Amino acid sequence: MVCPNCGKEIPEGHMYCDECGTEINFVPDFEPEVENKIRESLTGLANELTKDEKKWLERRRKVKLFLYSLWEKRILILSVFTVFVVVACLVFSFAKYNSKSPQYYLRLAENAKSSGEMDEAIDCLIEGNKVHPADSDIIFRLSDYYLEVGKNDEAVNTLKLITTSDTFSDEKVISAYEGIISIYKQNGEYIEVTNLLTETDSEITRNLRYKYIPESPVIVPVSGTYEGIMNVAISSSDPDCKIYYTVNGAEPDNSSILYENEIIIDSDGEYDIKAVSMNQYGLYSEVTQSSYVLEKGAPAAPEIMEASGEYNQNTMIVAVAEAGSTIFYTTDGSDPTMESKQYISPISMPVGTSHYRFIAFKQEGEASEIVDREYHLIYTRLVSTEQAVNSLVSTLVRLDILLDSAGKVRGQDGHNEYIYNSIIEIQGAGEYYMIVENHVSYDGNVSPTGLIYAVNTHDGTVNRLGYDSSGKYTLITISNR
Repeated sequence: MVCPNCGKEIPEGHMYCDECGTEINFVPDFEPEVENKIRESLTGLANELTKDEKKWLERRRKVKLFLYSLWEKRILILSVFTVFVVVACLVFSFAKYNSKSPQYYLRLAENAKSSGEMDEAIDCLIEGNKVHPADSDIIFRLSDYYLEVGKNDEAVNTLKLITTSDTFSDEKVISAYEGIISIYKQNGEYIEVTNLLTETDSEITRNLRYKYIPESPVIVPVSGTYEGIMNVAISSSDPDCKIYYTVNGAEPDNSSILYENEIIIDSDGEYDIKAVSMNQYGLYSEVTQSSYVLEKGAPAAPEIMEASGEYNQNTMIVAVAEAGSTIFYTTDGSDPTMESKQYISPISMPVGTSHYRFIAFKQEGEASEIVDREYHLIYTRLVSTEQAVNSLVSTLVRLDILLDSAGKVRGQDGHNEYIYNSIIEIQGAGEYYMIVENHVSYDGNVSPTGLIYAVNTHDGTVNRLGYDSSGKYTLITISNR
């Protein structure tokens, strides 16, 4: 660029001329030729924009005219559209019913049933189920038709196509279960309802079990081996349920024993108790089972009411045993057996010292422990030694063994004298005075005759005193023969 004043070259970026100081304006020089070209370009552009605007306005006008014509013909167009929709629906429905859809098989089955051809109707639905296994309407209809012709098992198995599949919704599955339960209830097959709802465990079956099947009863005590008499109790959480049970291992039902009170087991053996609850629907719970072995073992020892000891008056010995046992006893110190004397009623306690041994036996032969009792019954001494001697002499005189109270003996010189020796106890007889008989001759010589007498210290009863084979004292009745 040059300075317009002095013509000096201006370096780039300088705002003043270095030579003359003139300010430099960066405005290009006017060139007429260039200006003409610019004007021509702007005029051309304006003309082009005017043409595009005219085209857009023309299109807009035509659209308005078209929409206006449609509005004028709106009734005709709506009518045509409606006809089109109806025709499309008819075509769709025709295709649906004539392309072997589920509705096609349902319609065929219904027509066959209306004509009285139930077998044909069932066959149509069977075929439909093969083609459309996931269609629940066909399955439910087929189950209904089976029921109408009395084929309950087939009806149940048909509904199980739904309950055993993962294809169907919970609502359909529940409806199928309800249908099966209804069939079982009508036929009285309540145990099958239990089996149906317990063979699988799902939320659906759990809810149905809660609705239809009662809880199993509870049996106490638990299974095991026990001694003595057992009381077995059975209970149910539902007070409206009835409980039935068996004791021989058989499966319980409403023909079994109705539980009302505790079961009492009092005999040895094995017992297998099974119980079941039945609710108001007539449905059974699962069976509860308990097994017991009852070993009553030896019976309890007999209870002897009279304790061992001293007695001075008439006393009865009473023995008591548990039910089902029999008491046997001995008095000679030997062990009692079932061959010993049987206790039937109270025993009169014998005078003197006695030793009893009691035992109880069950019918099966089990024996209790032996119970020993030792008694000493001595009545109060009412007779003195002098009275005893006088009673003996009087008795001998009365029996004509002595001629008089002085002891004179027929056919013999001298007389007999009777001397108190001691007090002895004779088993089973009581306490006695021992009196020895001596013969006194005229010359005063005293010699024992060998006879000994016994006089009861309580009542003065007189007897001869002897010995048994074991060397024990025994009483001998006095006789003049």
